[in-house]
Amino acid sequence: MVLMQFQIHSKILQMETDVWALIPGTKPAPRRPNGQNQERTGPEENQEETWKVLWLLHGGVGDHTFWLRHTPIESIAESYGNLAVILPDAYGSSCVDTVSGARFGTYLSQELPGILRRILPKLSDKREDNWVSGFSNGGYGSLYLGFTFPESYGAVGAFGAGDKADADFTNIEAEKERLFGKGDLHSSPYCASQLVKDLGKSDRPKPILCHGCGSEDPWRDMNEIVRDAILSVPGDPYHYEFRIWEGLGHSSACCEAAIRYFIQKMMEQ
Repeated sequence: MVLMQFQIHSKILQMETDVWALIPGTKPAPRRPNGQNQERTGPEENQEETWKVLWLLHGGVGDHTFWLRHTPIESIAESYGNLAVILPDAYGSSCVDTVSGARFGTYLSQELPGILRRILPKLSDKREDNWVSGFSNGGYGSLYLGFTFPESYGAVGAFGAGDKADADFTNIEAEKERLFGKGDLHSSPYCASQLVKDLGKSDRPKPILCHGCGSEDPWRDMNEIVRDAILSVPGDPYHYEFRIWEGLGHSSACCEAAIRYFIQKMMEQ
């Protein structure tokens, strides 16, 4: 894999943004009969092949470096050969279009993919090849993005992920108001459970949804509230799967187990 580090100016956010990208590398050039190397610049399998893309979101206390620093995401992705992993910094935004006007959700789901596809044209622009995932706050963010902008993602992997509408903001009320506004979030566009229900009743495309947490996660109950809301949607339009990783908590170990499972599931589709 090749690690590329970008600083991109976002017109939507009116700020510089940091993004890391793990992309497939190249195989050594085959030797010609005369011993001279033949140049090869395409991806490992096929120069015409596009890469499937995982948009991978960090948690509330991390940044875009988290997954590389705390999990073997590089070796996991490398084993597939045609998977790119994009690691954007969400800057404490919870990945949403905030009530105060900073449209991080639109940046992450619309502007950033357009910019990176121009820089890296092998990134697939097909909906079914683009998946959004994350853990903890990033898991909530993947639910928000996947169900607010379902035309952008063929699948959502939300792990250690409850709903901000069910969260306790007692000690961070100002932060809650900055991002989501005042009052009960269950009637707001930030309620993941309601987003899932509303999309289920619409004619917009439906992402595949994989969701879960560790058995020892202290916020397991919040994950189960979201689970029950999803299961209430008639007809299982999301081909929904909920998993519990036994013996794991809200931890890097659970991050690794969950993302290994999600990538394998999607690459085998």
